[in-house]
Amino acid sequence: MDREINPWDEYPEIWKTKSEFFTWLRGGLRNAIWKKYPPKIIYKDSQKYKPDSEYKGRAKNLITCALTGDVISFSSAEVDHIEGNVSLRDWGDVLPFVRHLCASKDNMQVVSPEAHKIKSYAEKMGISFEEADIEKRVISICKNKGDLTFLKSHGIIPAPNARLRRGQVREQVNKERYLER
Repeated sequence: MDREINPWDEYPEIWKTKSEFFTWLRGGLRNAIWKKYPPKIIYKDSQKYKPDSEYKGRAKNLITCALTGDVISFSSAEVDHIEGNVSLRDWGDVLPFVRHLCASKDNMQVVSPEAHKIKSYAEKMGISFEEADIEKRVISICKNKGDLTFLKSHGIIPAPNARLRRGQVREQVNKERYLER
């Protein structure tokens, strides 16, 4: 056969678009390589420590989140690529993506699941970790018209439309974050 047929063209009932195919491939490679990558497992294990006598939680081993400094249980900690956000959108991206998954320990850090989500969002949106943290909070509050409840509970008269209310929520979250410092 002279011409290669792309999977999304040959099987449109499985992958309607090229993007759907590469999303599936990205997930499959992450599960096959990164999830069970021995150096990642060794690195995570090297970061754990036993709780001190003052600790009241149930975790037998703890880890400190590299992004927030929060102490979290070993079992909930995730290993993140320090330099992340490698795309897989075309055939030419496959080898660089696989190489990225085979990271060295210099490109690994342990983080909490929430901090990992915030960092990934920051990379995707091209904003700082702090800005992403605020935006993730705003998104969470505004889901299912929660913005109305949030604003009223803070003594704020809600704006007439969702875009303006979102701005009000962002302003309040920024104030609360400033007061936490």
